[in-house]
Amino acid sequence: MASMGRMNQIMSIEPSIRDAENPLVLTEIAGDIEFRNLTFTYDGAAQPALKDINLHIYPGQTVAFVGAVGSGKSTLMNLVPRLLDAHPGQVLIDGHPIRDIRLGLLRSSIGYVPQETFLFGESIADNIAFGVERASPEDITGVAVEAGIAEDIEGFPDRYETLVGERGITLSGGQKQRTTIARALLRRPKILILDDALSSVDTYTEERILGHLRHIMGGRTSLIVSHRVSTVKDADLIVVLENGSIVERGTHDELIAYDGLYAELHQKQLLEEELAAS
Repeated sequence: MASMGRMNQIMSIEPSIRDAENPLVLTEIAGDIEFRNLTFTYDGAAQPALKDINLHIYPGQTVAFVGAVGSGKSTLMNLVPRLLDAHPGQVLIDGHPIRDIRLGLLRSSIGYVPQETFLFGESIADNIAFGVERASPEDITGVAVEAGIAEDIEGFPDRYETLVGERGITLSGGQKQRTTIARALLRRPKILILDDALSSVDTYTEERILGHLRHIMGGRTSLIVSHRVSTVKDADLIVVLENGSIVERGTHDELIAYDGLYAELHQKQLLEEELAAS
């Protein structure tokens, strides 16, 4: 009875982010994203987390976001699926204010891999298929290959039926990240968000995953947050954030030639790789 009381209390909470009274009648999302004069401040914060962000991301583009911890990258990503709500008219999807789009359509069109992955104490297959109705074994195996986790799964005692334990405790950090990426890919989303989702994998596995993503995400919009230059260097556009503002934008070659923050980060990582190799 005590447990049921707590559950009823939680289930009775009204969400602060909900559909508009008269949402748009849309059947699909193309993946066009625009941040228009966006400033966002967390409740109780003295300073805004994002300041005057203006950025247009076109359908099919791969856009990467880099910057120091606390620069606003994750906040920006959380505004796209409306995990956070900006002021009306500051975030648009396919030219429509994001608040006018049904939450069910918006979130079903997004594959989102956050920094903190979460797995249930179920089988690998059930974790990958979570949120997708009638996923076939072939579909699950296919996205496992694309996410670079298939070889690991084949080595488990019960393969795809292997139980991963509470919160995926039996898996390494990299295995948990790749399983969550497979879950996102199974939706075949119009918008894919990877919020530092490759931080726990080695560079070889990272390159393999990114190669698969470039193949399957053709025509879909990809937003990638990373601290590694190797992860973002092939993006169509790289956006550098500092203290909540966009300070640089361009391709890898353009930003290296600009010789600013991105070039400094690139040089630092090259030096770290040389030291590690020696």
